[in-house]
Amino acid sequence: MYKLKQEKIEELVTRATESLYHYCVESNLHFLVTGSSGGLDSAITLGLAERACKLAEADNYKLVSVGLIMPCHSKLDAERLGREAIQKFNAKEIKIDLSDVYDFIENKYLNPIESSVLAIRREAGLAPDDQTLAWDQKIAHGNIKARSRMMLGTYNVARLLGSGLVLSTDNQSECWMAFWTHHGDVGDFGMIQELLKGLELFDVARFLEVPAEIVAAKPDDGLAIAGGDEDQLGATYPNLDTIMISLIQKGFDVDGSREQLKNLPAIAGFDQKVVESLARRCLNGAHKRRGCLNLSRKELGVEDFKEITL
Repeated sequence: MYKLKQEKIEELVTRATESLYHYCVESNLHFLVTGSSGGLDSAITLGLAERACKLAEADNYKLVSVGLIMPCHSKLDAERLGREAIQKFNAKEIKIDLSDVYDFIENKYLNPIESSVLAIRREAGLAPDDQTLAWDQKIAHGNIKARSRMMLGTYNVARLLGSGLVLSTDNQSECWMAFWTHHGDVGDFGMIQELLKGLELFDVARFLEVPAEIVAAKPDDGLAIAGGDEDQLGATYPNLDTIMISLIQKGFDVDGSREQLKNLPAIAGFDQKVVESLARRCLNGAHKRRGCLNLSRKELGVEDFKEITL
């Protein structure tokens, strides 16, 4: 079974922290801002940030790690564990309770907006059934919470600090599943973006000495959409990683055509329905991984800048 070797973990941790530190020096940044959710990814990010701060201290460069606790009708354990990670990795703490903000948004705006949207879907002949509609609303509400954390939390604090950098806590497993919120929980510098949640990050967490309760906790985005990450994804993170790597090794293109779903290879030891579900979710989220698609001047049929006569 695949497993990161100790020396490989040491190497990636060193590379991540050195890259972060040098980026801050080159960009004249002095504060590292991390949303501390109480989960594994944010705890690892805080651990790496602490190491970057130690590199800065050795060079007499001022670099401070700041951890934000941003409850929004969140579980009490999430706040407690988020604070434990902040304290463990010597970050400064700021708490921003967004519960009242979300309540105001929900009561004042969401209901009339959702009524208007449903009317448009019906007019287009694309109205969902009640179950699908309820799920779409849950996802939309979760996205609002995530974007509130960004707007009033991480990016607001980074700007107020004058020279702050928001650290991303997303991982490769979530990237494959498009399991993040645009303009919400993605930062400006990602150290673990391409690391596997199920097959790599738990070992990295143990190496960094992330508190054991955080390592053992059930993965949860804290947005109250379902019973945790794995309930939403339909697979545990180790299984998700194993299935996706196996598919890729068999020729699956994560950003390719949906036609691939017609002849999806079987993965030994896994229910084909689960394999198909993960592959479909991956392909459905390809547009999120691409980000904003900007048409080139060539595609628009206008001159290249070098060819313009002023």
